[in-house]
Amino acid sequence: MAGPTLTAFTDASPCPRVEVFFASFAAGTATVTVYRLAGGREHRVRGAVRAPVSGALSRIDFEVPFGVPVTYRAEQFNAAGISLGFTDSSSVTIDSADSWMHNPLDPAGAARVIIGDETAKTITRPTPGVVSRPKGRVVGVVLSEPRQGVTGLQVLVRTSADADADRVQGMVGDDNMPPVVCIRLGGDDRRMRVPQPLFLSALSVAEIDVNHRWGGSELAHSFEGDEVDPPTPGLYVPLLRRKDLDAFFVTRAAMDASAMKRSDLDRRYDLAGFGG
Repeated sequence: MAGPTLTAFTDASPCPRVEVFFASFAAGTATVTVYRLAGGREHRVRGAVRAPVSGALSRIDFEVPFGVPVTYRAEQFNAAGISLGFTDSSSVTIDSADSWMHNPLDPAGAARVIIGDETAKTITRPTPGVVSRPKGRVVGVVLSEPRQGVTGLQVLVRTSADADADRVQGMVGDDNMPPVVCIRLGGDDRRMRVPQPLFLSALSVAEIDVNHRWGGSELAHSFEGDEVDPPTPGLYVPLLRRKDLDAFFVTRAAMDASAMKRSDLDRRYDLAGFGG
């Protein structure tokens, strides 16, 4: 089957992203799982894990890294859960001069951030283990576990508007959201030798006044976190909801009169939030 159609958006509504649209699947496909490959790492796309389909599927990927080729494909399953194979792959590169941060379960709360110079001065990927010294051995023996991801990473981000500062603070545990942030590096920030995207624990975030108290607008936010797995990719909060479509079209007759296919309606992301 053909690969997906990929459409890149670089605006701030709510942040740079890619629409991944599959117009068709193999006969008998009941569910699909969509994969993103970038920088040698493969991730399942949020909201597209064993997703039910009826001929087509559209998902927005808010976790796509910037400035590197990104490839998408889907594994197809029948109603019994048996794999029908993969679709073809499609690739895209999305660029951003800015860095962005959001909670993986709340892309609508994304914030454009300025990465401080203090960020990632030291990057540690420890290997847990001990040196054992058996009796009679002159030198020790290393007993170790697999090397861990980045730990104890110091990240400082600056915001230049109260609204962005509120978003940064709101994405780290408010409203029962898990304290995990997705950081996507743009521009020269991409030179930092950390995974992209970077999923970082955010158990404690200090807000530092830069010039706010003197009438300015800059605040800094200091993180110290570990690289972690994101929330299970089967969980997502859709931006476009049924009530948005109902509020826009008012009646079922008006929706039918638009002559749009179901797959077209599912892609009316311009109506996200229309239903309040």
